[in-house]
Amino acid sequence: MSEALASLSQYADSDSDSDAMANTQPDSKPSINQRARLAPHETEVKPAAAPTRLKRKLPPLDLEADELQQDSPHGSSRSSSPTRANGSTNKVVKGDWLCYCFVQVLVDPSLSKCINESHAHLQEQLGPDYTLLDLRYSDKLADGKEASAGESAQISREQLHISLTRPFTVRSYERDEYVKVASAEVQKLKATVGSFPFTFSRFAYLANDDASRHFMVLEVSAGREKFHRLSTALSTELRRAFRAKSYYDEARFHASTACVVDSAPERDADSAQMLSSRLCKIIADIEAQCGQRLRQCRQVWATRIGIQVANRVTYLYL
Repeated sequence: MSEALASLSQYADSDSDSDAMANTQPDSKPSINQRARLAPHETEVKPAAAPTRLKRKLPPLDLEADELQQDSPHGSSRSSSPTRANGSTNKVVKGDWLCYCFVQVLVDPSLSKCINESHAHLQEQLGPDYTLLDLRYSDKLADGKEASAGESAQISREQLHISLTRPFTVRSYERDEYVKVASAEVQKLKATVGSFPFTFSRFAYLANDDASRHFMVLEVSAGREKFHRLSTALSTELRRAFRAKSYYDEARFHASTACVVDSAPERDADSAQMLSSRLCKIIADIEAQCGQRLRQCRQVWATRIGIQVANRVTYLYL
């Protein structure tokens, strides 16, 4: 065998090497006569077993760290998001990422007080069988980060959100593209729509698409046309790029303030329908009692759009 072939043969599989060694080496076991001649205090030395080949495993991907990462236009990491606050129970297949766009709503003290009163009345009427989940949330900067003066004013206040698109899922490799497409459209809307004021007109009851969750919401009145323009533009572009569903034809732009959670989720469809009817009546009473104060609250400004993928949110100014 030439030297070149000899060097190549050294890369053979270790299992085949072991087999070859076993076939070429003489039998190292002693014969019967040799065993008989061993002294009583001597032990027979057995040939060493071939070393076991270890199979290496790749370390698992740290998906949790990636899911909790959030981005903002100033490079600040946020610790809370609308998805975490809205009580969502949607089950997403591993590898899929739930995403949507929304307008950030900053809650001033007068609006917060009005919401508190409505929640207290709703919980009192529902009784102990149902839990009321407050959907207001606040963002906090990660450890070691300092907020600018403008950010501090926003972070210290409660927040709600108004959805602009229907939630849908993208694959892992589409996450960055989703943010890129939505961000580009927001930049266009910044020039054509810009920031604008809006007000809430009334308390209302809404359920999700499959009626598995029930919400008390604040419906938008003044400013609704601007929300419609934002929603239509974003939905159209996302449908073109990802085949996303369009927003509802008769959209009721709203901020959800509370989610009613049933302590007995095994209730049948009739019970769910009874709860829906009951909530309609209770929230109608809340509107009669608190609606006037809601309409007296100061107008709110739509200044930032959130682009959310799982728990990562990218904020862009209008």
